[in-house]
Amino acid sequence: MTNGTNGSGTSEVSSRSTRDRRDGRDGRQRDRDRERRANGRRPGNELDAILDRIKDEWNVLADDDFNPVEVALSLLDSSSVGRDLDSFRRTKLALERGLKATVDKHYQSFAASLPHHASLLTSLTATQGQIVDAKARLAEVREALGSKRADLVQLWSRNHALDEMLKMLDEIDRLKSIPDQLESLMTEKRILQAAVLLVKNLKTINKPDMMEVGAVGDLRSYLSSQEIALRDILIEELHHHLYLKSFWCDTRWSAYIPGQESLPIQEATQGSPLPPPIPNAPTPATPIRPPTKLSRFLTDLAVRPTIDPLLDDITSPESSSPVMTAFTASGNFPDDVQSGPAPAKNPESDSFTYMETVLESLAVLGQLGYSLDIVAQRLPAEIHLLIETTIDEVTERQESLRRQSTFTPSSRLSLSSFNNPLSNAVTKVTSLGKLRSPELEGMEKETEREVLRDLFWTLYSKLDAVLQGLRVVYEVTARISSRRDFKDSSGARPGSLFPLGELYQPLLSEVRTLLGDQLTDEDRAASVVNPIASISEALQGRTSRDRSKHSFRFAESDVKLSVRVLKKHEEELTRVLKDNVPGLVQANNDNVTALSRAAKDDRFAAAEKHRLLIRPSAFHVSVLFQPTQAFLHRVGEVLPSSIYDSFKDDNALLDDFVINVYLPQLEDKVSALVHSAISGPDAFEEDPTSLRISPKPLVKACTALMAVINSLCAMLKSTTFHRENYSRLILSVVIHFYQRCNTRFQDLVARNSFGVVPDVLPDAMLHISARWAQKPEVSACLSELYATPDTDTAKKQIVCQQETRIELNFLNNEEITREHLIPSRNLAELCRLHYSLTWFIHQLSTLRVLAEDPLSPQSAADPLAQFFSPAKPSFEPKQGLDPQAVEDQKLSLPLTRAMALRFDALLKTYDLLAEVILFTTRIDIRCRTIHYLSLVMRTNDFLIEQAPIEPDMQVAELNADMGKIDDFAASTLPERERRFLFEGLGSLMDQLLVSGARYINLMNDHGVERIMRNLLALEQNLKTMTGDEARDADLSRARRYWAMFGGGPKEMLERAKNGPRQFSFDEYKAMLTLQCGVEQLKENGRSAGPGPDSARSSMAENADRRAYNEYLIDLHALAIEDW
Repeated sequence: MTNGTNGSGTSEVSSRSTRDRRDGRDGRQRDRDRERRANGRRPGNELDAILDRIKDEWNVLADDDFNPVEVALSLLDSSSVGRDLDSFRRTKLALERGLKATVDKHYQSFAASLPHHASLLTSLTATQGQIVDAKARLAEVREALGSKRADLVQLWSRNHALDEMLKMLDEIDRLKSIPDQLESLMTEKRILQAAVLLVKNLKTINKPDMMEVGAVGDLRSYLSSQEIALRDILIEELHHHLYLKSFWCDTRWSAYIPGQESLPIQEATQGSPLPPPIPNAPTPATPIRPPTKLSRFLTDLAVRPTIDPLLDDITSPESSSPVMTAFTASGNFPDDVQSGPAPAKNPESDSFTYMETVLESLAVLGQLGYSLDIVAQRLPAEIHLLIETTIDEVTERQESLRRQSTFTPSSRLSLSSFNNPLSNAVTKVTSLGKLRSPELEGMEKETEREVLRDLFWTLYSKLDAVLQGLRVVYEVTARISSRRDFKDSSGARPGSLFPLGELYQPLLSEVRTLLGDQLTDEDRAASVVNPIASISEALQGRTSRDRSKHSFRFAESDVKLSVRVLKKHEEELTRVLKDNVPGLVQANNDNVTALSRAAKDDRFAAAEKHRLLIRPSAFHVSVLFQPTQAFLHRVGEVLPSSIYDSFKDDNALLDDFVINVYLPQLEDKVSALVHSAISGPDAFEEDPTSLRISPKPLVKACTALMAVINSLCAMLKSTTFHRENYSRLILSVVIHFYQRCNTRFQDLVARNSFGVVPDVLPDAMLHISARWAQKPEVSACLSELYATPDTDTAKKQIVCQQETRIELNFLNNEEITREHLIPSRNLAELCRLHYSLTWFIHQLSTLRVLAEDPLSPQSAADPLAQFFSPAKPSFEPKQGLDPQAVEDQKLSLPLTRAMALRFDALLKTYDLLAEVILFTTRIDIRCRTIHYLSLVMRTNDFLIEQAPIEPDMQVAELNADMGKIDDFAASTLPERERRFLFEGLGSLMDQLLVSGARYINLMNDHGVERIMRNLLALEQNLKTMTGDEARDADLSRARRYWAMFGGGPKEMLERAKNGPRQFSFDEYKAMLTLQCGVEQLKENGRSAGPGPDSARSSMAENADRRAYNEYLIDLHALAIEDW
């Protein structure tokens, strides 16, 4: 019982544990299924799931030491240590189902793979048989090679000896072709290849094994001599490009161009690569000028990797420099350098690269230090020869120009010629800078100044090119000497091969000597230092001379003439020597003769003086200063800063001369020129040559003073220091000219022109137009009229009517007589003076600029401060000019802020004077109109029996005067100023013809016809002057007024009552009086005018006083209602 109970309990426990294990496995299976679903496995892939279950639960079945007995026993064991048989069966069934499904799905692929498997087995079997056969054969070959054969050893030794002999013969054959290759390379200017080829073959031919070959002895001697010849050729090539002797160097310098003001910049070609941009570099505010050839070359040289032609493989991509590109143009370098086809571009076309190639070639030869010593020794003589060559070129150009000028008229008088005068009121004189003072700038002829400009601008351009070449040699030499294995035959230290600072000193000394020759006249200096000898000393032969000066120089002799004279004697001597002593004279001496060698002997070249093209003068400094300063500035750009800073004190070449000699002479000459220009009897006469620089004539004083100012500005621009002296001189010239112009104006408008006119005339001594022009109300009105644009016709009419009212109020019923008017000749002078002043003002305004650097404190003591008054009115200049007319500000007048304020005040004072002159001329024209039309109304009789055919004499005189004024105004003033003079003249005549009715006593229809005839004559003349502009030549108001006379009083009053009021009460009253036949002058308390007594008495008798009074009452009623 107990056992049964225990057995049942045990089975229950075992079954429970089995169920627990099964449930745990099922739970783990469900977890794995969820994990697979989370990982993205497809649930339908049962085989994968079964394999995963087998790996997890039955991994023991996949072990290499799998024991099926042990697994079977564990399955049969129902205890806790046994395995679940049901799970094993389910796994087995699931695996069978999965396999069956896979086979059903892929049975066709399985069936197709069986034939392939069979063929693969067949191929492997055949390959295995072939390998066994090859192994057997290799064993047989090894046994055969293991046996020794003496004949093969002898054959191998003999073959090696033959190979060495063939190599030797090939090397000898190659060495024999070297001379031809050298000649071909030198012909094609591939000098670096030639140098490397020569050096490498010299090393080859000097090897011990080649030294035993006697057949190459001559070739060895030839190559050694070619090394020396190549060195000499390279030195000459370097000098040709350093000192611009080669044709290909012409692009590095530029000859003088007329009007040149700066040294030309040789920009790099567009095809050359740009240097790499600097990262994170700020963008400049001003545009950067294109890189120069020198800067481009130095930049490329700095970023280029260092390549030694003898050691490095130049065919690598890193060595793609301009030199190596030309070097490898024909093939690989090391030993098979071939001549090949010549490069499409001549190597000399790029001068800097070619010089680098020459220096590289000299370094390859090991002669770089020796060659640079030759360059340093020959530099003074070469610079001297360069200057002499430039002088010859300038002489030839000037002679050619002189020959051309003999067939063409001269283009220079006292003023320079301008082909296209501007249509504006002011011409661009400063843009061309040709209005100059020959006396001030110290030239007797303009051609002499051109000779100096041509010489120095051309010479400095060449010297700039020479310095750039020296900088290239300096940089390339430093680069070559910095190489690791650099060796040179001279034994010099790498850093001292080419001392650029020491080479700049002779060049600077040569420039200083040339400047001294052009500025210092030794003849004048000698006349001061050596006084005239006494008579006794001259008779006794005791004359002293300055022994520091040479009495004779070989450089002053004409070498070319001497060669031509002695040429035939030398040829005769050479012929005699050849006949009597054969072999003494070289056969190839046709090219260079002894005389030519003597002519080119440069042992004493540095001590010679250069030939002078013009007579030296201290005033040549104005011509030489600008090119010299431009050259020194360019030197600072070309030379390294460390070298240039050491020569800063020496670069001030002209400072002492300017302070001690030039400036004192300049001040004296300016004072004399100003006095002669403004104080001469013809100072304000018309300058006929001024039409070349201005569309209208100018006064002689204006052109002369502007020439002086332009010359001073040109001198100021050409100097970089002591500018306050020039500015002070220019301001003093402007002040003196203003005082003289003011005096001239008062002289022209004075009523009494006899005697000396004081500086300030009282109003009583001035003409009426000059007095009115200076009244504030008139000046403001005319200023507004001038500033009104032509398109605003309504405003112009209003301003003209306002001016008419102001001027008629000034008269206050007084008459303008002939004595109140300015003579016509003086009006023409006023017009010319006005235009000259406006032209002068504009020229001065274009010159004015603010100085960047403050001037010296001496400018505080300027006399300008005592001249100007703060009470002077200020206004804008009114030249009527387009500000775009002056584009080129080449000449300028730098001023400090204090002096600029005084200068502006002076210009405003000038403008005020020009304004007063223009207003005076306009008012005088209007006063003439008032004078003549008042005479027409006051002195003529309009009660006549027959209408006149011609206009009145006063109208004819007025038209004649207006025609004359219009003619000289058109020839002396711009169109805007000319139109301003006659602006509103028609409205004034219209008003005078209407208001003048009160001066007529009696009138009939013929009198109205007389007025209409005068009115028509005035209209025709106005149309002629104003160009048929209706608004200026329309006298319709006066025509309508006098047309009312024929309609009678009733019609006039009816129109006045029903229509707009066109006239004033006094004007209607005057017409009513004339219509009614009442004596108007007697009615107004004035004496009757001239006329036949019978007609006047008859008309007075017929006058109906009662009707007149009634009409007058009606007119007063209209006035009360509307006026």
